[in-house]
Amino acid sequence: MSELRLGDTREIIKEYTDEYFDLVCSDIPYKIATGGSRIEFKGNEMSGIMRKVCPNDRLKNKWIKQEDSDTDILVRTGKLFANNEITFEEFLPELYRVLKSDSHCYLMINSRNLKELQQKAEDVGFKFQNLLVWVKNSATPNHCYMQSCEYILMLRKGHERYINDMGTKNVFTYPNILGNKLHPTEKPVELMRDLIVNSTNEGDKVLDPFMGSGSTCVACKQTNREYYGIEIDEKYYDIAKRRINSEFVSRDKNSNQVRLF
Repeated sequence: MSELRLGDTREIIKEYTDEYFDLVCSDIPYKIATGGSRIEFKGNEMSGIMRKVCPNDRLKNKWIKQEDSDTDILVRTGKLFANNEITFEEFLPELYRVLKSDSHCYLMINSRNLKELQQKAEDVGFKFQNLLVWVKNSATPNHCYMQSCEYILMLRKGHERYINDMGTKNVFTYPNILGNKLHPTEKPVELMRDLIVNSTNEGDKVLDPFMGSGSTCVACKQTNREYYGIEIDEKYYDIAKRRINSEFVSRDKNSNQVRLF
């Protein structure tokens, strides 16, 4: 029975019994930068996160969410959300506990935090399975090469399990969602759907402990999997709930340009 939960993953996940889920698939929280960074405007076009200068010029490098630019949300330490305060150690042991044996776990991560995440995951019992790459149609400015991809750490619990389509390559090319995002780090439904279909069967239970605007859950609904999403921010929880319940949710199958809001 699918469900969405509003609250702190660290507490809610304790309510599930051991080996309850067939798959964990999530864009987990992590620090996006150390000490802040800058992104320049390109004309009037802004996407993702952008640069803002204080009126009094006290803080010259401020990272803020595009959608909440009027609230001056400062994340100079790379913290976009309250969830960024969570360390890997606070949720990885529980993810391992509630995942069934011989099952997969997909965690989205950036290059800066990849090594730490893999080490912490292996410390609690996960085994490294593969490193997947999502190639986007956008790039984040960086003084050492533009970042035009994200990484997905594929882990397993127990014995190795083959994916359903063994001809799938480990590089996925899907357009990043630009413009009117439902969530600052929203992922394409198509990407989540590929992962879910390859590691589960219809009727299986899929957990997204940091669901954001619900892309993972939408993909589950489209593919007849049970979805279990947890989100601490009520704003995004409400968006995910409306998105899941929308009669237009199936339209996401054909294009990530279809917006519900």
